[in-house]
Amino acid sequence: MGGAQIGLATQSVGRQILGQDEIEAFQRDGYVKPRYRLPAADLKKLQEMSARLVADNPHVINAPYTNMHVPTYAVQKLNCGTGWLQMAAHPGILDLLEQLIGPDIILWATALFHKEARTGGRTHYHRDSIYYPIRPLVAPNVWIAVTESNVGNGCVRFIPGSHLARVSGPHSFSNGEEGELVNNKIDDSEFNVEDAVALELEPGEMYVSDVFSLHGGGLNRSDSARTGFSIRYFPSTSIYEHDVAPGHAATSSYNDFKSRPLHLLRGIDRSGGNNFSIGHPVKDGGLALVGGKVN
Repeated sequence: MGGAQIGLATQSVGRQILGQDEIEAFQRDGYVKPRYRLPAADLKKLQEMSARLVADNPHVINAPYTNMHVPTYAVQKLNCGTGWLQMAAHPGILDLLEQLIGPDIILWATALFHKEARTGGRTHYHRDSIYYPIRPLVAPNVWIAVTESNVGNGCVRFIPGSHLARVSGPHSFSNGEEGELVNNKIDDSEFNVEDAVALELEPGEMYVSDVFSLHGGGLNRSDSARTGFSIRYFPSTSIYEHDVAPGHAATSSYNDFKSRPLHLLRGIDRSGGNNFSIGHPVKDGGLALVGGKVN
């Protein structure tokens, strides 16, 4: 990824990745599949990292692998390998995000969603916004296809325009009996499944979704695994409220929002209220990302 320096003093690159039609689609529908694709060399690296992560962590079953970019924090005690933080700070992805949320960008979560062949669990329809302690709540998700993602292996389906009301809606937690990959579940009365649009992706393609977009995914009935890398950001004009964030037990077996580390990937902390020490082994560790290394 070119060894670009990324950190507190990094200036906006200003490269125009998205066309105006793509920006308008994101604003209208709550998600967009950009024409931009992860470069081939970076995709190969991501595929190797993902295969290694799955192989080295057999204890993770029907759950996302979470926050591999900060293994000292990760609730699941993962054997993570390296490269996840640098992949999340990919200049092309940050350039793309600048057009949607501005030049000051904070990373707050990563996850690998892996559905095994034939047995990979479904994802109930839900909104990501349900527990996110970010105010104002602007927090796009970039989801990169590591493998092909299609209807047969349980690709994501979106309800277009479901983000416009800016509400999470009533959710419950499923009990895991169906082997769900994600156990958040919105009330069935909140949407019509016939409105859902399947978003198929080739390896290296991606989508960007609004935090309030209603989405879900089916079972993997195919003979191949389906894997995607999810990266979650927010603009530094917002504040991550650690003091009111839900803890590990209140959310799931793989999240603890209260001790979540933040990384300032580009620009400055416009809000002046984000804490870049929580969850890091050193004070202000989230400000020290330079040249692909955390000092």
